[in-house]
Amino acid sequence: MTPLDILYTPLDTPPVPKTDIPKLLSWIEKHAVKQELSVRYDASEIKEVSNIYPWNIIYPRYEGKWNFDFDKEFPELAEFFYSGYGIKEEDVYGVVLLPVKNEFAGVGFWHSDPDIHGIRLYIENHETEGFLLMKPTVTPYDERPDFYETNQDFSTTPLQDKVLTPKLQAYNQTFYLNNTRAIHAVNTINPGTLRIAVIIVCLGDENLDKHLDDLVVRSAEKFKDYAILWEPQ
Repeated sequence: MTPLDILYTPLDTPPVPKTDIPKLLSWIEKHAVKQELSVRYDASEIKEVSNIYPWNIIYPRYEGKWNFDFDKEFPELAEFFYSGYGIKEEDVYGVVLLPVKNEFAGVGFWHSDPDIHGIRLYIENHETEGFLLMKPTVTPYDERPDFYETNQDFSTTPLQDKVLTPKLQAYNQTFYLNNTRAIHAVNTINPGTLRIAVIIVCLGDENLDKHLDDLVVRSAEKFKDYAILWEPQ
């Protein structure tokens, strides 16, 4: 089994550290509006999905550097973004913070993220039922296809009919999402429910890739009651 065979699994890591949530939300509100990036790796500024974009997105780390003193304001959390996965700080190219907007309700846009490793965590997620939806691809791709996520037209990448729903072990946990053989969408049933997800974008060599691949596979085997595997239609 490889990570490509796994669509979702909790990860076998230390617990996510407790965070001062009001302080974190205040930090996001203060800095998100004035963050300027040379290249964005998200769809937040794409007109076609603006009405279903569910997050107040911000990048605490970008191009290997911390922004707005995040590592000083939240040192335990910043350290966990690499040490929690058994990697080095310099391996982390970027960190994307994704708090769901208070007013957002329903299903966000279907998409696949461009990061290679699919390493994630929830700082907090109190919507534990149906919070995330996934659709597997018909073909077991070995490389991420062009999903056409901005216009929601997946006709060139056939998807299976079923919709899968991951389960949480805890309201704050690490996890893995497959971006090659599935697309996913946020689902908010109760607007205003606290949910802050994090994407960890890693760049490294073959040793780093193997380390993270081993982590994902080992975790899926350990948490087999939670792991979701790709299966044919």
